[in-house]
Amino acid sequence: MKRDDYNYGFKIGSLFKRFYKDILHLNIKFDVSKFLLYLKEIYPQRWQRLKGLADILGINIKQLYTNVVYLFTLIKGCTAGFCAPIASKDGKTYLFWNIDFLKASEKIKKFFRFYLVSIPNTYCYLAFGIPGLIAVPIINEFGLAVVSASVGMKDGGGEGIMDAEILPLCMERSKNIEEVCHIYKSTKLYSFPGITAGALLNLNCIWADNFGNGVSIEHSSNYLHFEFAKEGILAIANHHQFIQKLTGSPTPNELPSIAGSYCRLGRMWNLLRKNRGKIGLELIKKIMADHELEKEHINNYKHRELIDDGTICVHYWHLKKYLREGNLKRAIETYLMGKTVGSIIIEPNSLIIHTCSGNPCNHHYKSVFFSNKKFLKVNKPINPLLKKSFRKTLITLATFLEKTMPVERNA
Repeated sequence: MKRDDYNYGFKIGSLFKRFYKDILHLNIKFDVSKFLLYLKEIYPQRWQRLKGLADILGINIKQLYTNVVYLFTLIKGCTAGFCAPIASKDGKTYLFWNIDFLKASEKIKKFFRFYLVSIPNTYCYLAFGIPGLIAVPIINEFGLAVVSASVGMKDGGGEGIMDAEILPLCMERSKNIEEVCHIYKSTKLYSFPGITAGALLNLNCIWADNFGNGVSIEHSSNYLHFEFAKEGILAIANHHQFIQKLTGSPTPNELPSIAGSYCRLGRMWNLLRKNRGKIGLELIKKIMADHELEKEHINNYKHRELIDDGTICVHYWHLKKYLREGNLKRAIETYLMGKTVGSIIIEPNSLIIHTCSGNPCNHHYKSVFFSNKKFLKVNKPINPLLKKSFRKTLITLATFLEKTMPVERNA
């Protein structure tokens, strides 16, 4: 089994060797030693894959994983929801996800691919990212699917693996949400302390299976919560709903910029409850393109500033205003909050995903069908002519993020 995992990393590295060697030279000062130890102990299969990749590239596994951790920060799921058959009009299960990040990441996004993760002795699943480095799981061969949203932590720390690692761990070993919950309960998890860069390395998530079951999972270093879809609907954004009072994520009083997350989440819940029993694919597309700002969800907090990312479909609503006024600090904060750069709707029952590259309000969804429960290979080789552009953009973005949102050195 170890040899299968090592060979997977080695083979992936040989296929994309020139590309990897060109981008994995960022001078990032972040010690990942303890995270690799946790990974080797808890998820040795992933460690073996990284070792195989590092060996074919001729670099140290620590150097490789440092770059992997920084690449994780480019993925910031923002607003997501779930609808079970009892809440839909067509008896189907849906999982939907708007992905938000700063505008510059759209260039890097072109290098990320939907690709098939097929390794001996594991369940086959579809992922988004860079083969061998980043795997953001979408759905596996049994119809188990997941969406996520980044979240900051006030009580980070602990001993264990990161959220970005437990998602693929669950995806390759589970057929349903019961098995997912078991893995979460029996696996040591690490939470990055911090409400800036830490927010990009911790994840809330919703899991759904093809039996119509759904569960929202939140955790910090001290708490783990499972919220099951009792009414057939769920929603998440960039803060904790259920462990908030137990020293989880910050409130708008502690972090004003999180107010938009409260508005988005409240709006999503309102739309799902209002349309319960009438939800279908076309209605979900309208929900993901929604521009309504509901400020009532922060009435109990002291936040009085303009809300820049409070709609489900996020745009830079006030960026030009801040620039015209010369308010550079607020403009940078708004830019970092990001905009919607993509959207995904998943149908676990039929293994179908609908993807939208950009804001759902002005971009169309494209469907990928896995007929007869059989996956198609959708991974495409990365164009080597674009690798220098990728590296230049990634270095610029990583440097900018390190200066504006440094990862806590005592993490």
